[in-house]
Formats: sequence, C-alpha cells, structure tokens
Amino acid sequence: MARILWVMGWFPLPPDKGVRIRLSQLLDTLAPRHRLTLVVLADPEAEIERYQGELAARCEALYIFPRREFQPTRWRAIRGFLSSTPRWLIDVELPEVHALVRRLHAGRAFDLIIASQLPSALYVRTLNGVPKILDEVESGLFLDQVRLARSPLRRARRWLMWWKYARFLRDLSRDFAVCTVVSEIEARILQGIAPQARVAVIPNGIDLRRYIGFEAPPELDTLIFTGAPTYWANRDALVFFAEAIWPEIRRRRPSARLWITGRLPEDVPLPRPPGWIYTGYVEDIRPWIARAWAMVAPLRFGGGTRLKILEAMALGTPVVATPKGAEGLVFRREGVVTIAEDPRDFARAVLDLLEDRDRRRQQGQIAREAVRDYDWAGIGERYLQLVERTIHERDPMAPAA
Repeated sequence: MARILWVMGWFPLPPDKGVRIRLSQLLDTLAPRHRLTLVVLADPEAEIERYQGELAARCEALYIFPRREFQPTRWRAIRGFLSSTPRWLIDVELPEVHALVRRLHAGRAFDLIIASQLPSALYVRTLNGVPKILDEVESGLFLDQVRLARSPLRRARRWLMWWKYARFLRDLSRDFAVCTVVSEIEARILQGIAPQARVAVIPNGIDLRRYIGFEAPPELDTLIFTGAPTYWANRDALVFFAEAIWPEIRRRRPSARLWITGRLPEDVPLPRPPGWIYTGYVEDIRPWIARAWAMVAPLRFGGGTRLKILEAMALGTPVVATPKGAEGLVFRREGVVTIAEDPRDFARAVLDLLEDRDRRRQQGQIAREAVRDYDWAGIGERYLQLVERTIHERDPMAPAA
C-alpha cells in the first residue's frame, strides 16, 4: 500500500458533472488500495460542509482551500502578460497551497504525487525524488478557440495564447513521469507539443451498475441538454442550437420542448426560445435523461470524453451530436451516436427520431450495448495499473543513489 499525495483542482463530491465524476471514480479506484493525502482546491459550487466528512473518510489526510477564480483585470493577471506562464495560471495560484505542499513533501515519505488538472501541477512540479502523474491534460479547447475566432485580431490573440500555452506545457511535461489524457485526439495534440512526454490515454467512463434496471417511459417530443450553462462552451452550444437548429425542429414539431439541466449562471443572458425549460440543478440526472426522447449535444468547443453522452447511452436514450460534441468517443460499430455538423442535418436527425418510434428504440438498444466499453470497472483497473507501474519505476528526475 503506497502513500500518495494528490492535489485536486476541483472538490470531487458529489459526482454530478464531468470533472467531479472522473475525480470521484479515481478516488473510488485508489482509496481502497493506497493511503491518500488530499489537497483540494474547492470550486465556488462545492458543497464542502455537506460532503467533507465523506471525503475525509476516504483518505489519510484532507486539506481544502477555496479555489481562486481567474479575473483578467486583477494585477496578477495583468502582470502575467510578461511571464512565460499563461496568465490565468499565474492569477489563480495560491501561495498558501505551495507552502502546504512543500511542508507535506518534506515531512512525509510519499511514493507518488498526482496533480489533477493543470493548475494543480503548479504546486508539485518542483518536488523531486518522487514520481509524479499529471492527470487529465486538456489542450484541444485552446485550439478550438483559435479555430473559431471570428476577427483577425481575435485570431491573432488566440494564436499568441496557444503558443504561450504550448511552450509552457512542453516545459511542464518534463517534470512528470506520466501525463494522462482522456482521448486519442488529446494524446496526439499533447505529443505534438511535447514529443518527449510519456502520455497515457485513460478515458472517462461511467459506473454501469448505477444504470442497470433504471427505466422510465420516454416522453414524445422531449429533448434534453445536460451541459450546465455555467460553462461558457455549453452556453455557446445553446446559442448555436437556438439560432441555427431549434427553429426547424419547432416548425415541424410545434409541441417539441427542450430541457436544459444544471445550475444557471448569474447575470449572464441565456437563450429562451419557445419550448425551452431550464430546470436548474437536479440531484439525480438519470430520470430526466431516461424520460427524454433524445439527447442533443451541439457543442462547438471543448475536449474530453463526453460523460453525459455515456449516461444517455446507458439509459437507452439516443444522442444527436456535432462532431465536437461527441469528440473523444470511439465505438466498434457505427450509428451509436448520430453525428451531424450542418445545422440542417442536425435538425433532420432529431426529427427522424421524434417521428419514428422504432428508430428511437433501435438506436437506444445499440447505445446500451456500445457503452459497455466505457464501464469504469475496466478503465479504473487500467488507471490503477498505471499508478502502480509508475510507483515502481525509478523516477528519472530523482537524484542518483
């Protein structure tokens, strides 16, 4: 049983969104086998009082800090223009976390250090003598911002951000024994940035046991979008869907409605065409997805493995997605998820499901079978093997004996 120091960029409970689902599943995998010391950077939405006891019971020691949110106009962020480190990372860095992590490293004999998400890496990159894993490196989002920049000035600024990020990540990766990503696409991007990095693909997954036997009658003409509007890429998807796709669906199916789940952002306008219903945060998303006739994922930005799509598949709810919306998912057969990039094709694919009960049933059955490849039972075992292999390999940065 090894001792692991783990810095998390999010509070991992409850597992109600993509990043928390991954963290909670990794925790489920490692906690029974190893002794964990957790340093958690809690996001503003974190329900610390409600879940702190449960989290503390799964580790040897727990330290929680409120995460600083990026503010572009803050002096630290402005000063970051002159640094080789991306300024958003400079702005959110917390000296007190640095001090704690250095003290823990000096006072305890850890066998492995894990940093989950990029900001966490800042606190452990200089700790030598212990192998380190940087988990869930995401780069595709930055390339998307360059690709979809509308004006030449904005495109130039995005290219500068990408160049700075890529140079920083190339240097950072040298400080870690392994960098994990959630898809082959992210692996290719990272290896292009940092050819010397050791990259392992550990996709996101879901615990299929939570979905076995969970049934609800699907409601005709009901669609669902489960990306929280607090995330800007999800808001962009909603605007795109409202302007380019929804009018045709509504013209053909006047009774069509769309459920949008998740917390709502403060002081940010959201599209509200006829038939749209914002549910707010829901404790259990499964009954909502199971009751929907289909899920839509019209994303134009973002990376990672689409956990919400996997949840829909496990519940037999068909999915229509843009290529970006389903990016990172690979299946052994075609037709598991309907992919449509053109707005007219997207609307037509949704309407085909709404108008054909047999098509919906068949696609739902195909999805239930295909999602087995993303059962966390197998993915978690792969991660555990990676962790234990890294522990037993000599850290190339450790001083010679």
